[in-house]
Formats: sequence, C-alpha cells, structure tokens
Amino acid sequence: MSSPDRGRLIGFNLTWVHHGLGLKSATDRGGIVETSRSMSPKLSGSRPNLYDRIRDSLRKGLGGSRVEELEAWKQATSELAAQAVDARDVATASHSARVAQLAARLTEQLALGQRWVELMRMAGLLHDLGMIGVRDDILNKPGPLREDEWKIIRRHPDIGADMICWHPALAEVAPIVRHHHERWDGSGYPAGLKGEIVPMGARILAVAESFDTITNKRIYRGNQLTSVDAIRDIGEHSGSWYDPAVVDALGALYR
Repeated sequence: MSSPDRGRLIGFNLTWVHHGLGLKSATDRGGIVETSRSMSPKLSGSRPNLYDRIRDSLRKGLGGSRVEELEAWKQATSELAAQAVDARDVATASHSARVAQLAARLTEQLALGQRWVELMRMAGLLHDLGMIGVRDDILNKPGPLREDEWKIIRRHPDIGADMICWHPALAEVAPIVRHHHERWDGSGYPAGLKGEIVPMGARILAVAESFDTITNKRIYRGNQLTSVDAIRDIGEHSGSWYDPAVVDALGALYR
C-alpha cells in the first residue's frame, strides 16, 4: 500500500477539515495548507505544530466557535478510528478508549500539563490504528504466533504512524504511536530506541497499554490479572521495559 493510499484510509485526509468547517477549499479563510511527510511535527511549547497554526489562523478568521468545531472533529475522527480498529476483535472492545483514559491520567499524575493530557488521550485512541494492516487470521489467532506472524504484528506501529502523519490535526501523535512498543532498555521495536531517546508520550503509552492488556481477557491468554497484580508485574520490569517515572505514576494512581 502506498503512503498516499494509507493517508486516505477511514477518512484520514484533509476533507474533514474544510468540509467540517464549511470551507470551500483548503486555501479558503484560515490559511489551511496542505501537508507532506517532510513536515515532522514535535511536541514543543516554543514551536507550534501544524495543527496549532491552523487553529490560530482559524481563530483569527473564523472565530472561537469554528475553532471548537475543529477540535470536535479531531476528537470524533480519533474515536471513529479507534472504534473501527477495536471492532475487528471482540476481545479488544473498548481497548483503545481505556488506554486513552489511562494515558491521560498518567500524564496528569506526571504533571506534564493539559496540552500533554489531550495529546496522550488522542494517542491512546489511535495507538493500534496500524492493526488495520494485520490479517484477521493473525489478529484473532488463539494460539502462539509464529515468528513470521510476529514480524507482521510488529509492523503495526509504523503503519499507524505513517497514516496519522498525513493528518494535519493529528500528525503530532505519529511519533508517539510509532514508538509505543519501544522499551527503556532498547529491546523494543520498531527502532530499538533506548531510555530518554524514546519519546515521552510513547513511554507513557507503553505502560497504559500494557496495564490494560494484562487486566483484560485476550483470545491468546485465558487469565487476566487484577489491578494489584498488574502493577506488581509492570513494576518488575521498571527500568528494563518501562520508564521508572511512569511506573511510579501508575502505582500512585492505584494507591
């Protein structure tokens, strides 16, 4: 699948921006511009991303109500994508919504600010978007996966991030989605990043997803852990798989 084709899947293109706002084209009021993959948005208080520029332009040209409408469309798009992914497997129903909620709570516990909280909520909703590129027979396999099947599964962070990065209002989430399976000790995937080189948002998402996965039933695993046991299990991998600061934040939430 070519990169432009990925960008068109389940509505991930620019049409929702100008149609949802009642604009005739991307060059109408508000200064909306087309994006390319060469633009690599990063979370930075001093360097607004493309979505921030769009929002500020819209605020000047369209007023606050239109800006709120853009925010609503962004949230609705993310929720729709999450529902589409989770619907493929009854065992993972609402998984993305739960991960989004926990990721936001962890971010609050870490006192990273409201902008980070909203970003992590969006990342949680979209973290498994790339599972759309995984065959059903692999996704729903009841037994252990073969190595060739694991290779396909391990592609999902890149597939999801490649789709998201084309979306002007969500591109900032792409690095978080791409690296949420990295590990603190560098043994994760897809890039084998280590320690603080792993994006902060990805470190938060890794803990949030792991907690939800092991506390809920999965087709390949009969049992599930209680919250107490899950925190203990994740704590045993603090400093190896997970950022110790995020693990501590998880423990603080469940004291």
